[in-house]
Amino acid sequence: MKILDLANPERGDARLVRTAAVTFIAAAAIVALYFGQEVLIPVAIAMLFAFILGPAVSAVRRLLPLPLAVALVVLGALVVAGLVTVLVMTQLAEVAGSLTGYQANLHQKIQDIRGLSEGGGALSRFVSMVASLARDLEVTTGPAAAPAVQVQSGGSSFASVAAFVAPLMHPLLTIGIAVILVVFILLDRDHLSDQFVRLFGASDVHATSEAIGDAAARVGRVLALQLMTNFGFAVVVFGGLFALGMPNALLWGLLAGGLRFVPYVGAALAAVLPTLIAFAIAPGWLQPFLVLGWIVGSDIVIGQIVEPLLFGESTGITPLALILSAIFWGTLWGPIGLLLSMPLTICLLVLGTHVPHLGFLQILLGDAPALAPYQQIYRRLIRKAVADAAAVALAEIEEKGREQGLDDGMGRMVVLAEADRAQDRLSAAQIEAIVEGTDEVLEVIAEDALDGDLPAPVTAEAAAREAHVFFNCVGGRGQIDDAAASVVAFALRQASLEATSRHRGDKPAGEVPEGAVAIHLICYASHPSESVRRYTRRKLTAGGGAGPARHLVIDYDVAPAPSASIAGAAGARDTFAGDIATLCRLAAQHAVSMSSGLAEGALRA
Repeated sequence: MKILDLANPERGDARLVRTAAVTFIAAAAIVALYFGQEVLIPVAIAMLFAFILGPAVSAVRRLLPLPLAVALVVLGALVVAGLVTVLVMTQLAEVAGSLTGYQANLHQKIQDIRGLSEGGGALSRFVSMVASLARDLEVTTGPAAAPAVQVQSGGSSFASVAAFVAPLMHPLLTIGIAVILVVFILLDRDHLSDQFVRLFGASDVHATSEAIGDAAARVGRVLALQLMTNFGFAVVVFGGLFALGMPNALLWGLLAGGLRFVPYVGAALAAVLPTLIAFAIAPGWLQPFLVLGWIVGSDIVIGQIVEPLLFGESTGITPLALILSAIFWGTLWGPIGLLLSMPLTICLLVLGTHVPHLGFLQILLGDAPALAPYQQIYRRLIRKAVADAAAVALAEIEEKGREQGLDDGMGRMVVLAEADRAQDRLSAAQIEAIVEGTDEVLEVIAEDALDGDLPAPVTAEAAAREAHVFFNCVGGRGQIDDAAASVVAFALRQASLEATSRHRGDKPAGEVPEGAVAIHLICYASHPSESVRRYTRRKLTAGGGAGPARHLVIDYDVAPAPSASIAGAAGARDTFAGDIATLCRLAAQHAVSMSSGLAEGALRA
């Protein structure tokens, strides 16, 4: 088996240079994203809200001029955000002021927890063990130095106010810059779209415009659905906590809906604070667990049942890619990066879909299968994952029907395997795994076929059944051809024809039924030469395979075919080439014509 092909070193060097260049560009982009976050975060937030407010601006623009429409929508959004902020801050101040009234409950729970560590219980023994280990690990040091005395001079009131306001300036400035950018993006979005097309796709305006439209549609749909589901989550949390008697249930509902915009961890963060409040205000231990269970359970129901029904395939991103994206952007930009991770990932996926040089992004992020079904089956059979290969084959048959599904799954798989074998890419163990795995996958498909309805018979196949024809399929040159014979025989049996398969060198499996016409089908996964056809036929005759024989070549143009062979017809007088469904029909037609010829000969005799 060839592990490394060094026949073309120049091509290998070019690929190495390209990989190094892509790695350098990616590293430079990550560094720029990290050190340029002070500028890029407001821009990203502004673009996100421009997507959210864009449909509202388009609707209002039908009644008002564009500047007035943008001003009205942005002011409305700011008013709503301000009211929600005031409501949340008021509720938080109310919660903070009411905590002092629950001191007795807190004192009682602390006493309950302390009681677990007294009296020689398990918790007490564990704490004692940890303390003993800590004493053993202590390092003896000299006398401790006297603590330094810090003298603070009285500062001015201006300095106190500045110390209080300074931490708030950065987020306020970021919000202000984002609002200004939103206004200008909404005012100039058509011109910005034209500039983007001119910059990145002037040679193909249609494709670039489609990419921009695809990105806008996907991001807008996802944000709208997220807003809808998170608002529903807020309402459900509010209703549940209100029914449980939690104070400030509206606050916890709003916080839950807002924090759920953070992928995967937002709902868990939303459950922490109300659970702690329930711990403080409730006299017993039941209510905190009910609060926690209600929030977590509601998130599970919405995330696992409601969102899949609403979202469908609107994102086109795999869950693993979303998780890794959230980690990546959260590491670069903090909490803002977590909020922006999904829209940014969708934009990267759209770039990978429409820009050929960035196609690797579609492979890494997209939820579309990276390999065709027959390639998936091939890989799984090589690593002996027969159950997984059978699942792929069954899914293909269920989607496309038995004939087309068997062709696009198992048929193309054996052709691909033969192409790799001919180039010496497969070891003997891998070839054996493919052949044995093919038989096992066909057994699984046959068992599944017993539970479903078989397709309506084709006229030629029905006539072949009436003529009582028996097909004996055998591999032509090698082990992969044995797998091809198994697939062809299985397809014939699915058409309710009598067929069996055997590997080269095996003895015929039983005798031909009395009164049946036996036809030997020598199967290949690629086109054989004339000498190979003569040799296999002579060997079949010498092994006791008396009777007419035909060569069947599975051909999907995956492997190169000689010009003398035509798909769906005989390349030589005794050779049929084509997909499996075509081969079965040609074999049935040949059986009918041969049976008719034998009947006419018997009548003449």
